[in-house]
Amino acid sequence: MKIAIIGAGLAGLSCALTLEKHGQTADIFEQRKEVGFGYTIAELMTPILHAPIDDAVQYFSENHDIHLKPTYNIQKIHVHSENESAYVEGNIGFINMRGSHEDAYEKQLAEQLVHSKIHMDSHVTYNEIAKEYTHVVLATGDPQATQQIQPYEVAFKSCFAGAIVRGNFVRNEVHTWFNNYFAPKGMGYLLPHSKTEATLVIVYPQYEQEWVDKRSHFWEEMLAQAAQTLDQELIIEEEFTITDYMVGRCNYPRIGNTFFAGNCFGGITPFLGFGQTGSILSGIYAAQDICGLGDYETLCKPLYKDYEDSLVLRRAIEGLSNHQLDLVTKSLHNSMVEKIVTQPNMSVLKGLSHMLKPFTSKEVK
Repeated sequence: MKIAIIGAGLAGLSCALTLEKHGQTADIFEQRKEVGFGYTIAELMTPILHAPIDDAVQYFSENHDIHLKPTYNIQKIHVHSENESAYVEGNIGFINMRGSHEDAYEKQLAEQLVHSKIHMDSHVTYNEIAKEYTHVVLATGDPQATQQIQPYEVAFKSCFAGAIVRGNFVRNEVHTWFNNYFAPKGMGYLLPHSKTEATLVIVYPQYEQEWVDKRSHFWEEMLAQAAQTLDQELIIEEEFTITDYMVGRCNYPRIGNTFFAGNCFGGITPFLGFGQTGSILSGIYAAQDICGLGDYETLCKPLYKDYEDSLVLRRAIEGLSNHQLDLVTKSLHNSMVEKIVTQPNMSVLKGLSHMLKPFTSKEVK
């Protein structure tokens, strides 16, 4: 077999690592000059998105011999709406770095490769590669690459604004904001990288052009709200913006000997917008199929299920007014809600969707 992987992100590198563990190697083609995308950002890896995997770092290490070192484990998530604040405590997941950071997951995975070669700054096309290799794994991180080959169902496009900020932070505590005034039908979040540095982001769907046009205004409001919530000045170090970021899924995980992995498959979960676990799993599953150790479409069924459950929960949250978001936030003080979020091996997405039903009722005032 002659295997090509297009993209040296989480999915592509996880695929290459798994292939190596079963005696195969791959040529990895990356259009950038280093692995990972071109800016630094922290992300959240949480079992909320992929039950029953309640500790993804342990799971990948013990079951797939893939070893990741997150930045911090998370013990508390603060949730803020317009007029309410609450928090949930427990082993909620991990903060990890992505992109150009020296400890980014992409760089950690690349360092574990032994035989497979990463061809940096390689602007290859799928058609070129498909002629030379028996198997191709498409893992560019760009769903548009999938759309050139098969249908890709776009749930929505997102708009991001964010920055690396300096301040004083509790390293294993995360803050989230749900407020339609500056993150319409979306959210803001702060993830610390250290005691003095954090990622602050707002992300929301591009349902209205006005929301895209007001991105700078929304970002200023988010920054002011975060400073007020944390009762400190936040100093911007590095800003970034993204528009037209597609969240969706492909129709077919595999067509012939072409495998679609990571964002080309649909690794982003619509609820919170993170996709590390799903992307890594898709890469592993593609490699297992290539090595005759499973059927990719069958292996991916739980990922499709997670995606659909996450989309249902997102649609429910999108329908909430600020008043209803206040009621939901206030309900987080309930011990049953905390159990839903922190209990291992539960379908957390389904539990949260069920919890939101009373708040999405038209009778709620």
